[in-house]
Amino acid sequence: MNTSLRLPSQLDQSNQTGEITATLLAASLTSPNSRLIVETDSQTTLDAVTRWKRQHEDTGYIGRKNALLTRATIARLRMRKAHTLLKWIKGHDGHPGNEAADRLAALGAAKSQGDPLSLLTPPPFQVSGAKLQALTQKLAYRAIRALEDAKTEPRPRAEANLDRISSGIEAAYGTKVKDSSIWSSFRARHVARKAGQFMWMATHDGYMLGTHWLRPKMSPELQLRAICKICGEREDMTHIIFECRACGQETIWSLLKTVWELTNYKWSDPSWGTTFGAACAIFRTANGARLSAAESLWTILCTEALHLVWKLRCERVIQNDGVEFSEQEITNRFYACMNGRLDLDRRTAAMAKGKKSLKPSDVSRIWLPILDNKDSLPPRWVVDYGVLVGIKRGR
Repeated sequence: MNTSLRLPSQLDQSNQTGEITATLLAASLTSPNSRLIVETDSQTTLDAVTRWKRQHEDTGYIGRKNALLTRATIARLRMRKAHTLLKWIKGHDGHPGNEAADRLAALGAAKSQGDPLSLLTPPPFQVSGAKLQALTQKLAYRAIRALEDAKTEPRPRAEANLDRISSGIEAAYGTKVKDSSIWSSFRARHVARKAGQFMWMATHDGYMLGTHWLRPKMSPELQLRAICKICGEREDMTHIIFECRACGQETIWSLLKTVWELTNYKWSDPSWGTTFGAACAIFRTANGARLSAAESLWTILCTEALHLVWKLRCERVIQNDGVEFSEQEITNRFYACMNGRLDLDRRTAAMAKGKKSLKPSDVSRIWLPILDNKDSLPPRWVVDYGVLVGIKRGR
């Protein structure tokens, strides 16, 4: 007897959870003496239970997504006595099983609460730990970090900031993101290291701001630092980045809007979601296709502007003893910051090596919409240092 099942493809596109779950259910619910044919449009699922199985088991699944789910699935497949065949089919190509599975996956995704799923594996089929011969210092470090992270209690303020970012992203771009995706976005390709470090610290509420100065052991003089001297309000990160009346944040966001309007893409007002979640932004054409160059440009411009707001605040409060910058100074700093980043990308592309390196064609696609005199630039303007290139000021 043959049992043919089609795996859902829409349940979780980010890490193939749906496909692996369906494989586990197929292996668990089908009689072990019956031949099982599993059809899926996910090559990742096929590789996880076949091609990569031995390597992942040797390394103890350290750092792998869905480790428990994949282990349970492989164990269930091993428990079967009859043949199990796995077949790849092309997705969204009119296959009856594919279309039906997509409909079932949509129904499952709409549920407010997921169905219980047992991941218990009989002891004879359990494979745990990593082989010493396959263990490297990097893998051992990641395993230790995972164990230590599991012991760490969630920080309420960090959780609140993550909620601000995720809800802001959903409001601006209509997409939901996981907390892990937000943390990863701080290390995205187009986020400068210092900007990413600032975003990470700010999301953790790790800077000495606001209520941190109101701790019981703080002297009355230090507690006064919790208040913004310009606005007379408590100075938290939200106040600094989006609300402070000191000359700085409002000017920078206005300048960013002016530059972004050169692209003719949608503008979203600054919020935790659009700024701290800039690397998660999604731009699409009228047909629904992703605009990767626009997403990269927004990531660059917005994170650089965000970091500049913070740097100017620190200079004003700490170095300049509260003396405000003029609007012209801030404008000059803004364009110098953006032109500096453009120059860095050009120099990086000129030394491009490897598939993942930033290439001249990438720089051209990303930056060209906002450059001054873009129609008269020579073909090799990215790597030709004799060509002076800068951001256009105003429309």
